[in-house]
Amino acid sequence: MMAKGLYPFLLVTLLLGLTPSITPAEVRIPGRVFEMSRYDFKETVSRIKEAIEGHRMIVVFVADQQAMLAMVGVQARGMQTIEFFHPRYGKVIYEKDRRAGIEAPLRIAVVEIDKGTMISYYRPSFIFGKYPKLKRLGEELDRVVGEIVSSVTK
Repeated sequence: MMAKGLYPFLLVTLLLGLTPSITPAEVRIPGRVFEMSRYDFKETVSRIKEAIEGHRMIVVFVADQQAMLAMVGVQARGMQTIEFFHPRYGKVIYEKDRRAGIEAPLRIAVVEIDKGTMISYYRPSFIFGKYPKLKRLGEELDRVVGEIVSSVTK
């Protein structure tokens, strides 16, 4: 069984990989943000990790889809998903609506495409918007994730 969030990521990645003329702006998934980095793949991954830590967040896990696909004979370009969070936000989830525990950690995907390096993530307000008591948390995290991503896009 594929991890939650990984299937849509791989689907979009394959779509972009198989159709080089498509741009991130042409991919529409509700709640999902697609932006282009001004850096190459490795530099983007490194800078995003630094920005996460600069916001006092913790990189929980890095999924290297390129390496996983190589294990089954697929030669793919750079693809990594960086999972991150902080216990202070977990505390809010625990106190306000524990059902939302499944939504953490947050994820930013970094993918090499023909036109450069694409960054993708779900807006936290979209993720936590399903939980009325977590609306403010989602909005706060929108700002944080936006700042993390803008560190490589502007």
